[in-house]
Amino acid sequence: MQKPRNQPRGVARSALPAAAALALGLCGIGLAGGLSASADSLQVAQAAGSGTPLSVTELRDCLCIEQQMSADHDDLALRQDLLNERQQELANIDQQVMEQRSNLSPQDTVGQQVLKDLMAQQQNLRTLVQNDLRPAYNTKVDEWNALVAKYNSQCADRPRYTMDVKAAQQDLQCPKP
Repeated sequence: MQKPRNQPRGVARSALPAAAALALGLCGIGLAGGLSASADSLQVAQAAGSGTPLSVTELRDCLCIEQQMSADHDDLALRQDLLNERQQELANIDQQVMEQRSNLSPQDTVGQQVLKDLMAQQQNLRTLVQNDLRPAYNTKVDEWNALVAKYNSQCADRPRYTMDVKAAQQDLQCPKP
């Protein structure tokens, strides 16, 4: 094989197609003769740890997980606020019950009825918190933690290339939860 005149001595012209050279460049394998991938096409969108870069399909999955995490975070905050409000309401009723008991005389039938009503309200609210609100909140926290773990295992600490992120964002359609 005759060497072209414009190449330095000892460097043979590569028969690899440009795509193979790009793939080798992604893997960190340099080629003699100047076949290297363009810096623009390999621009990293997110500096991350080492590892295999996310493919466009994987990026779409990660973007959908991020959307789900955002929606779940908002729902979790709403449930936390509702739980906190009901617990504060329960603490207020507990205080009212204690005050009503301490001021109640045995002959005060109206006061006794007020105390009974407060205690019924207290029990209903306690049942709501213990049987409905707290278990629903805990279930949502478990779902959130599972989603975060899935995101961390599939998406975190892996490089993302700008061109792949743009391709993944184009016409992104995530399944409804």
